[in-house]
Amino acid sequence: MYDLFIELTNQLFWEGYASQLAKENPAGFQFEFNDFLKTYGYAG
Repeated sequence: MYDLFIELTNQLFWEGYASQLAKENPAGFQFEFNDFLKTYGYAG
């Protein structure tokens, strides 16, 4: 699921967006990733 999240965000925004977000705002990245997991029903 992590790879899908990275791929999706890079397609929606720009190549490298997910990496930049993770580096500059780790809490924001984690929030977005958790929201992605909840939205697609994978958040155990």
